[in-house]
Amino acid sequence: PPNAFILYRQAKQPAIVAASMIISNNEVSKKVGNMWHKESLEVKIKFQLLADIAKLEHMQKYSEYKYQPRRPHEKKRR
Repeated sequence: PPNAFILYRQAKQPAIVAASMIISNNEVSKKVGNMWHKESLEVKIKFQLLADIAKLEHMQKYSEYKYQPRRPHEKKRR
């Protein structure tokens, strides 16, 4: 499930891209990151609550899901 910053980025990205059509994804991330650091606590809490809701929805939809990262020696080389 997306975290608070990812939800914030999804909300802000369209406006940034619309303002400057020739902008790379990397530059968008930098701008949104700077905006996130300058945001008020209320805005951050709002997006944290949205992230908590998304997490609960994910848990209900995929109740059997358990994060199990592969160890480096288990990864297949491409």
